[in-house]
Amino acid sequence: MSQRIPAPQDLVRKAVVDVAQLPENELLVVIEMMENLKKQRIHPNRESAAKLVAQAKARAAETSRLSRDELMKKFSQTIEAIRADAIAKNTAIEGELEGG
Repeated sequence: MSQRIPAPQDLVRKAVVDVAQLPENELLVVIEMMENLKKQRIHPNRESAAKLVAQAKARAAETSRLSRDELMKKFSQTIEAIRADAIAKNTAIEGELEGG
């Protein structure tokens, strides 16, 4: 029996729903992993999957001890760093962040 491969838009929708349901400390890990994956695409042989997983686990352990306020501060700093990088690369979307 063959398994149906979801359409790209279905995969994106599932990813968005799954990520939206994560606790805040795990959102930081997801963002960091996405940044690592971007770097890996640019330099595919620089980091192995095992190294990425180890980094994600270390980051999750590190953030698990933070209070909600500390975690949200780090999350905001991470978002701002990503936004600043996008501005520098001229790929930022204009407008203010919502919910901040």
